Amino acid sequence: MAYIIAGLFALIMGWMFFNQLVYFADNVQKLPLNMRHEYDFANQVIVKLFGSINFILLFMTPILAMKSFSEELRDGTIELYYSSPVSDLEVIFGKYFALITKGAFLISTTFILPIFLGKVNVSDYSFVISGYLGLWLNFCCFAALSMFASSLTKNQVLAAIIAFVLVLFSWMFAMFSQMSDNYLLSEIYRYLSVNHHFENLAKGKLILSDFIFYISFISFILVALRVRMKARRW
Repeated sequence: MAYIIAGLFALIMGWMFFNQLVYFADNVQKLPLNMRHEYDFANQVIVKLFGSINFILLFMTPILAMKSFSEELRDGTIELYYSSPVSDLEVIFGKYFALITKGAFLISTTFILPIFLGKVNVSDYSFVISGYLGLWLNFCCFAALSMFASSLTKNQVLAAIIAFVLVLFSWMFAMFSQMSDNYLLSEIYRYLSVNHHFENLAKGKLILSDFIFYISFISFILVALRVRMKARRW
């Protein structure tokens, strides 16, 4: 399934990148010659590409993670972990590291696309590195949420739906900030949004608070997953 999803992902992103290139070229041709250099390829194509990849991961991650625990709960093979000298944390980290490795492979299928930057005389590639780092960190957050959703049910389809809702909720927190008139509450909502921190990285901004958020978010979800696994003893 991982290879099929990676193939579909690469196909979708290639098609979207091609359309963004065509749109960029059409707009450049409409501009006067003396203004064409002001139309930035990096912001109009590459940064938008990062946003598109992040949006597609919203759908792909729950599908990749839906079998993490739900299939083993359904088949009863989860009991093998419980009866073996393997701790809950080892099970969680083993599955989690396997999942984020799949995410790294998934994102790596788009590495060929920024090569076009060399053809348009873009000298600063730092935002490409930070953008891909932001994509992977976002995937790590989505993966943790999706694994937690998978531990809640034996049905894989239901696990994917729950995961999608949780991931979408974390992704849309920034929108809630625009609905609040309270400045403090609005800033809290914005900070809790995974997408807000990704946008900073996609623009080449390396801010310590963003990395603290990612580490805290992932740690909190994995601790919640451990509590969920311990619930079998209650």
